[in-house]
Amino acid sequence: MTFYVQSLNKHEEMPLVRLFGQYRVEKTQPSASGQKIENKDHYQHVQDKSQDDAQRNKHSGLAMQSYQEIDHIQDHSPLLLANQIMVSPVVSIQSTNSIAAVMKLFQSHHLRHIPVLAANGAVEGIVSDRDILRHLSGVTENYEQHATSARAIDQVKQLMRTEVLTASIDTDVRYIARLFVEQRVGAMPIVVDGKLAGIITRSDILNAVMRHFILELWA
Repeated sequence: MTFYVQSLNKHEEMPLVRLFGQYRVEKTQPSASGQKIENKDHYQHVQDKSQDDAQRNKHSGLAMQSYQEIDHIQDHSPLLLANQIMVSPVVSIQSTNSIAAVMKLFQSHHLRHIPVLAANGAVEGIVSDRDILRHLSGVTENYEQHATSARAIDQVKQLMRTEVLTASIDTDVRYIARLFVEQRVGAMPIVVDGKLAGIITRSDILNAVMRHFILELWA
C-alpha cells in the first residue's frame, strides 16, 4: 500500500504520517489547590485522588488502545484493495486539450474528475468540472477575479491541478475513503510504476460500501 504525489516531473512516495493525523492522549496535569485540607480529611482526600488517578489512567489506556486499533489495521481483518473497485480504463486528457473539448467529455461520460496525462502515460495533473466552471466564471480558487478573461478555447494546463495525490493498486480502500473525508479529496488516480491504471471516486467508495457491507471491513 503506497500513496504518491505526482506531477509532470515528480513521482514521490508520500509517507502515511503526513497524510493522516496522529491521535494522541495528553497527560493530565495536576491542578493547584487553593484550599487547605484539614488533617481530618487528608486520608479521604488522598484515597479519592488515588482512585481518580487510577480511573483516569484506565480511561487513557483504553483511549490509546482504541486509537491504535483504528490506526493499525489488523493482519486478520478482511481487506478491500484499490484494484478491486477502481474504474479502468480511465477517460483521460492531455494538458494541451481545450476547455471546450474537456467540457464535452464531462457531459458525454457523466464525469466529475478527469486525469491529465503526460505523453508517457504518467499522471501530470487532474481537472474537475468545478475547476472548469470556476475558471470560466472568471474567479480563482480563492474567489478572486482573474487578471485576464477566461475562454473556452484556453488549454487545460491553465487551470488543472498539479501535485496529484495517487495510490498503488494494493492500497486498502479504507485509507482512500478516509482521505476523501479528511482531505476533501474527490478522486484518487490509481497508478502502477507512475502510470495511470485506474481511478476511484466518491461514488465508487459508496458502491463498494453497498456491495461489501461487512462491518469488519470498514472498521
